[in-house]
Amino acid sequence: MKKQIIFGFGLLLCTAMQMEAQKSVADQYLHFSVGVGDHNLSYNLQNGDHSGRAGYSLNAAYSYFFTPQWGVQAGVGIQSFGALSTLNFQSAEPATDADGDSYVFRDAYKNWQERQRVLLFEIPIEAQFRHPLNKKVQLQASLGGKVSFPLQTSYKTVGGEMVTTGYYSQWDAELSDLPQHGFSTYTGSYNGHLSLRPAYMAIADLGGLYKLSDKLDLYVGAYFNYGLNNIKKTSAKLIYQSDGVYNGMLASTQTTKLTPVSVGIKVGVYFRLAKKTKVTITDKLPTGTRPTEPAQ
Repeated sequence: MKKQIIFGFGLLLCTAMQMEAQKSVADQYLHFSVGVGDHNLSYNLQNGDHSGRAGYSLNAAYSYFFTPQWGVQAGVGIQSFGALSTLNFQSAEPATDADGDSYVFRDAYKNWQERQRVLLFEIPIEAQFRHPLNKKVQLQASLGGKVSFPLQTSYKTVGGEMVTTGYYSQWDAELSDLPQHGFSTYTGSYNGHLSLRPAYMAIADLGGLYKLSDKLDLYVGAYFNYGLNNIKKTSAKLIYQSDGVYNGMLASTQTTKLTPVSVGIKVGVYFRLAKKTKVTITDKLPTGTRPTEPAQ
């Protein structure tokens, strides 16, 4: 449903732009910007906590103002997101050893830290409103949505330790410090890639335009992006399995929902294109061949 709302909003904007393009004059711009801020992969960790990381965004867009105040903008961009997780708990999983004996595989995490990073390729569509404050400065606000596709994803453990043991209830014994059987203390680095869905986000910008010349404006403002859907794929895996496979926190049962959220500031430039003037068929006819109004 959220996807249909975003696409419907984009279709409405495109239709309005096409209808208003029949008017005689329109302001058009090419826009380039860079932003930095808190770009968080937001999720709930069942037995730990996490914090967002700093990120960046790069955008290129085309703006069409069909009135002095109202316009639309569409473009492309990339945006980075990240998070750092810390775990302190013990998991337990039924398992069977090489001799066919059943046991409970226990895994104790002590300040175990994992960092996740995601780079998204984005296609935004926004409605824009601007209001002049004086001859040099205009207030500008944008509101819309975008679809974002995972371009690069990764995770890496960066600290803490993980202690694995095996509990055999039939002998009431817990085995440890047996690396050949998978029972040991691990402090090494694990890394891999995340499997994520496309993200649908609501976006908003608020800032000011400063006129540098007749064809160039400087833009400085703030932005907010909020994920509308869960981009994590369902998984019933443990973070670390008894067979030695490390799946990572975002591919495990420790997390159930993942949404990207970002807020920050950005700086950009607006290049004014030549104003578009409507040309009719009669304008192209030689002077003596243009139709005239019948005499009354």
